[in-house]
Amino acid sequence: MAANTSTPQTPTTLGFGPIGNTTLNRALVTITCVLSLFGALVIIVTYITWKDIRSTSRKILVYISIADCVVVGSYLFGTFLPPNTNSGECIAQSFLSTTANLWSFFWTTFMAIFLYTTVARQKQRAAERMFWAFHVIGWGAPVGIVSMAWQEDVLGNDRDIYSSGWCWIRVQDRGENVQKNIMWMLITGKAWEVVVFVLVLIFYGLLKCHIRQEVYRNERQLITSPSLEAAKKADKKLTFVPLILLFLRFWGMLRFCIFLTSSVDESESTRSVQEILIYFQGVCESAQGFVNFLLFCLFMEKFQVNLRRVIHIYCPCFDGLVYIPSSHLFRKTALMELSVPK
Repeated sequence: MAANTSTPQTPTTLGFGPIGNTTLNRALVTITCVLSLFGALVIIVTYITWKDIRSTSRKILVYISIADCVVVGSYLFGTFLPPNTNSGECIAQSFLSTTANLWSFFWTTFMAIFLYTTVARQKQRAAERMFWAFHVIGWGAPVGIVSMAWQEDVLGNDRDIYSSGWCWIRVQDRGENVQKNIMWMLITGKAWEVVVFVLVLIFYGLLKCHIRQEVYRNERQLITSPSLEAAKKADKKLTFVPLILLFLRFWGMLRFCIFLTSSVDESESTRSVQEILIYFQGVCESAQGFVNFLLFCLFMEKFQVNLRRVIHIYCPCFDGLVYIPSSHLFRKTALMELSVPK
């Protein structure tokens, strides 16, 4: 039969396994995954142990961190699997990483919705009532979606054509199978990436506008307070959230778009670009947990105060390296003691 020249054939017979399985790429992915696992675990542990930072929004961040732990753990496992095999281990890794990525996407969206509802709309009770739906959709829908993909036997090794060393959607060489796999790539990841970014951009944009209006109103009335300064800091941080999300997911989305538009006879320059993008995708898609740790923990004043207090109590030899006002330290310690149930 003559080939259908109207539809470009993807270069699936070539693949990028030799790049994705290089020592350099495996080392970069491993380092980033370990950092993300560390960051996600710090978020979870500090939420459990430090009662003064517990809040509903922080609880959502913990859910995102749980998903990040599963993602990077499965990426670490998949990166060291034998290349070009559709083993049971590869399929299991694909199932876990794809499900956990969708968990992270859903709860990231729920975080934006929750913050907008509670801060901009001032509807705390309505936001709290939405949590049962968040749990059903946020945990259940991804499991259902990926279970259908597993039942359709589309999970497996993709020869690193659209991943960076781990398994995702099993590659098919030609015909209807290619279109079927593209559909499943959209259903199990790429379409949700676009939806999440748009929704996060909308809700954080609306929240940012609300905060700016409040700051402007208070400044006109010459009102200065710690809450006003906190609002200004939150305004700046809200600018980074969509930008960081876009930066981390951009490289994988770019490779996916190249996959859709490429042909078997793609140029050497296109392949060279792809080989570079593999490294960017591997590092960035494994870095979400560590970035969340930096943005929502390490750069937060309350986290820094608690960290200094812990260092002061358990590692007094480092007191000379960390400045802690004694009055502030005493006040924080007293508050911690008062918060313990009697």
